[in-house]
Amino acid sequence: MARVADTDTELYDPAELVRLNQTEAMVSVVAIISGTGEVVGHFALERIVGSAVAEVGEAIVLAEHRHRHLMEAMLAMLEDHARGLGLAGIFAQPVTNHLFSQKANERCGFRSCGVTLGVLSRAYRNTPEPQQQRGSLLLDFKYLQPPTPAIRHVPLHHQAIAARIYEMIHATVDFGLAPPATGSGRLVSKSFAAGQVAGIRVLRVGTDSAEEVARARRDLERAGAQAVILELPLAQSGTPALCQALEAEGFSFIGIGPCFAADGDVLRLQTLTEELDFAVPRIETPFARELLAYAASQRKRIIQPREYHPDQKGIFMS
Repeated sequence: MARVADTDTELYDPAELVRLNQTEAMVSVVAIISGTGEVVGHFALERIVGSAVAEVGEAIVLAEHRHRHLMEAMLAMLEDHARGLGLAGIFAQPVTNHLFSQKANERCGFRSCGVTLGVLSRAYRNTPEPQQQRGSLLLDFKYLQPPTPAIRHVPLHHQAIAARIYEMIHATVDFGLAPPATGSGRLVSKSFAAGQVAGIRVLRVGTDSAEEVARARRDLERAGAQAVILELPLAQSGTPALCQALEAEGFSFIGIGPCFAADGDVLRLQTLTEELDFAVPRIETPFARELLAYAASQRKRIIQPREYHPDQKGIFMS
């Protein structure tokens, strides 16, 4: 699963940068001033073992050398390397406390397909001063190969926004039918950023998946996780029912992860223990603002007390 919230820590540890490049877990590109050898920029491709996608990040350009399109030039080199590896796509997670990285991603053909809410602490080191609330990230994606047509089992109530996402990233979508899951499920979980943020990925949807995800979430939160990111496999027909069950447990929609799973795309949901003011994040593109607004509406829908709808006996509406 993709890392979140600790995306730039290696930049402040040169020895770790060297180690990661030696193991090929990271491929770094640097911008150097000709004649002096001064390093004025860095961008990296971070590979995920067994994944069809890689993250581009660890980006920095010295302030006095910005507006020279150094980030775009470094990214082009990383894209060429990723294509050489046969990767299906690359993604980035720009912060929402400034617009610099968002603008660069937009110019380079990335399109937003989700947000990740409240995963940066108020003291996140990439900001000039402590923030008034936990910071959020966008999820931007770019295909490097033409996407393969596939059925994505998106829950009915999220299909409109999912169709918009697929339109923006230039992929056709067929939502298909959704028979219930059978058998036992399987998942993995992992903590990031000193345990404050955690991820759960469902590898196989089974009849016990809702219970297992809820148990994993409780364990992660007891260990200190303030945000838990959940990824559900859209190639599997049990995902819509599982999504609805987990929304009843407090998970809310935050986007789509193209090619994030071994069998295709993932539906991204999350929980967050802290409330957010959704007017605070700075967002560059109209569609990214649309995604943030949708995520805010879904979080509000999920955490509101459920009310009985008198016209639908036994159904609780929110």
